[in-house]
Amino acid sequence: MIPSQVRDGLKTRLQTISGLRCYDLIPDQINPPTAIVGQLDFTFDIDNARGLDLANVDVIVIVQRFSERAGQNRLDAYLAGSGAGSIKAAIEGDRTLGGACQTLRVTSAESGSYESNGQIFLSYRYRITIYG
Repeated sequence: MIPSQVRDGLKTRLQTISGLRCYDLIPDQINPPTAIVGQLDFTFDIDNARGLDLANVDVIVIVQRFSERAGQNRLDAYLAGSGAGSIKAAIEGDRTLGGACQTLRVTSAESGSYESNGQIFLSYRYRITIYG
Protein backbone atom coordinates (compact mmCIF):
# COMPACT_ATOMS: atom_id res chain seq x y z
CA MET A 1 0.00 0.00 0.00
CA ILE A 2 1.51 3.29 -1.13
CA PRO A 3 0.26 6.27 0.94
CA SER A 4 0.18 8.76 -1.94
CA GLN A 5 -1.92 6.36 -4.05
CA VAL A 6 -4.35 5.84 -1.17
CA ARG A 7 -4.71 9.60 -0.61
CA ASP A 8 -5.19 10.15 -4.34
CA GLY A 9 -7.79 7.37 -4.47
CA LEU A 10 -9.72 8.90 -1.57
CA LYS A 11 -9.63 12.30 -3.26
CA THR A 12 -10.95 10.75 -6.48
CA ARG A 13 -13.83 9.11 -4.61
CA LEU A 14 -14.70 12.35 -2.78
CA GLN A 15 -14.76 14.24 -6.08
CA THR A 16 -17.86 12.24 -7.01
CA ILE A 17 -19.80 14.54 -4.66
CA SER A 18 -20.98 17.56 -6.63
CA GLY A 19 -19.64 20.92 -5.43
CA LEU A 20 -17.17 19.50 -2.87
CA ARG A 21 -13.59 20.76 -3.26
CA CYS A 22 -11.17 17.95 -2.44
CA TYR A 23 -7.51 17.88 -1.41
CA ASP A 24 -5.21 14.89 -0.98
CA LEU A 25 -2.67 17.09 0.83
CA ILE A 26 -3.37 19.47 3.70
CA PRO A 27 -3.82 22.92 2.08
CA ASP A 28 -2.59 26.23 3.51
CA GLN A 29 -5.96 27.85 2.78
CA ILE A 30 -9.41 26.36 2.35
CA ASN A 31 -12.48 27.34 0.35
CA PRO A 32 -15.47 25.45 1.79
CA PRO A 33 -17.20 23.17 1.18
CA THR A 34 -13.96 21.23 1.33
CA ALA A 35 -12.80 17.68 2.03
CA ILE A 36 -9.20 17.20 3.15
CA VAL A 37 -7.57 13.77 3.16
CA GLY A 38 -5.14 13.64 6.08
CA GLN A 39 -1.95 11.69 6.63
CA LEU A 40 -2.10 7.92 7.07
CA ASP A 41 -1.31 6.17 10.36
CA PHE A 42 0.25 2.75 9.61
CA THR A 43 0.47 -0.57 11.40
CA PHE A 44 2.79 -2.88 9.51
CA ASP A 45 2.68 -6.67 9.26
CA ILE A 46 -0.64 -7.38 10.92
CA ASP A 47 -0.68 -10.72 9.08
CA ASN A 48 2.50 -12.71 8.38
CA ALA A 49 5.59 -10.63 7.70
CA ARG A 50 4.54 -8.19 4.97
CA GLY A 51 1.31 -10.10 4.33
CA LEU A 52 -1.01 -7.25 5.28
CA ASP A 53 -0.73 -3.70 6.57
CA LEU A 54 -3.40 -1.59 8.26
CA ALA A 55 -3.79 2.15 7.83
CA ASN A 56 -6.13 4.69 9.38
CA VAL A 57 -6.76 8.10 7.88
CA ASP A 58 -9.02 11.02 8.66
CA VAL A 59 -10.97 12.95 6.08
CA ILE A 60 -12.08 16.35 7.35
CA VAL A 61 -15.15 17.82 5.69
CA ILE A 62 -15.55 21.57 6.25
CA VAL A 63 -18.44 23.95 5.53
CA GLN A 64 -18.93 27.67 6.01
CA ARG A 65 -21.02 29.17 8.77
CA PHE A 66 -23.17 31.60 6.78
CA SER A 67 -25.74 30.58 9.34
CA GLU A 68 -25.63 27.70 11.79
CA ARG A 69 -28.68 26.12 10.11
CA ALA A 70 -27.31 26.27 6.53
CA GLY A 71 -23.92 24.91 7.55
CA GLN A 72 -25.41 22.11 9.64
CA ASN A 73 -27.86 21.15 6.88
CA ARG A 74 -24.97 20.75 4.46
CA LEU A 75 -23.00 18.66 6.98
CA ASP A 76 -26.08 16.51 7.58
CA ALA A 77 -26.25 15.70 3.86
CA TYR A 78 -22.58 14.65 3.91
CA LEU A 79 -23.18 12.59 7.07
CA ALA A 80 -26.03 10.56 5.55
CA GLY A 81 -25.22 6.86 5.14
CA SER A 82 -26.35 6.87 1.51
CA GLY A 83 -27.25 9.25 -1.29
CA ALA A 84 -25.46 11.52 -3.74
CA GLY A 85 -23.96 13.72 -1.01
CA SER A 86 -22.91 10.95 1.40
CA ILE A 87 -19.20 10.91 2.27
CA LYS A 88 -19.47 7.27 3.40
CA ALA A 89 -21.19 6.17 0.18
CA ALA A 90 -18.73 8.09 -2.01
CA ILE A 91 -15.65 6.59 -0.35
CA GLU A 92 -17.05 3.07 -0.10
CA GLY A 93 -18.18 3.20 -3.75
CA ASP A 94 -14.78 1.70 -4.61
CA ARG A 95 -13.40 -0.09 -1.57
CA THR A 96 -10.07 -0.78 -3.34
CA LEU A 97 -9.56 2.86 -4.44
CA GLY A 98 -8.74 1.71 -7.94
CA GLY A 99 -6.39 -0.99 -6.67
CA ALA A 100 -4.48 1.16 -4.15
CA CYS A 101 -5.59 -1.10 -1.27
CA GLN A 102 -7.38 -4.41 -0.63
CA THR A 103 -10.42 -2.95 1.12
CA LEU A 104 -11.55 -0.10 3.35
CA ARG A 105 -14.39 0.99 5.58
CA VAL A 106 -15.57 4.36 6.86
CA THR A 107 -15.86 3.60 10.58
CA SER A 108 -16.96 6.85 12.23
CA ALA A 109 -17.66 10.56 11.90
CA GLU A 110 -17.01 13.07 14.67
CA SER A 111 -18.44 16.58 14.69
CA GLY A 112 -16.26 19.57 15.42
CA SER A 113 -14.89 22.81 14.12
CA TYR A 114 -11.96 23.77 11.94
CA GLU A 115 -9.99 27.00 12.10
CA SER A 116 -8.28 28.51 9.08
CA ASN A 117 -6.98 32.06 8.68
CA GLY A 118 -8.76 33.21 11.82
CA GLN A 119 -12.15 31.85 10.72
CA ILE A 120 -13.97 29.01 12.44
CA PHE A 121 -15.85 26.54 10.25
CA LEU A 122 -18.17 23.63 11.01
CA SER A 123 -16.69 20.21 10.26
CA TYR A 124 -16.87 16.46 10.55
CA ARG A 125 -13.84 14.21 10.89
CA TYR A 126 -14.42 10.87 9.16
CA ARG A 127 -12.22 7.94 10.22
CA ILE A 128 -11.36 5.39 7.55
CA THR A 129 -9.71 2.02 8.15
CA ILE A 130 -7.77 0.65 5.17
CA TYR A 131 -6.27 -2.79 4.60
CA GLY A 132 -3.60 -3.43 1.99
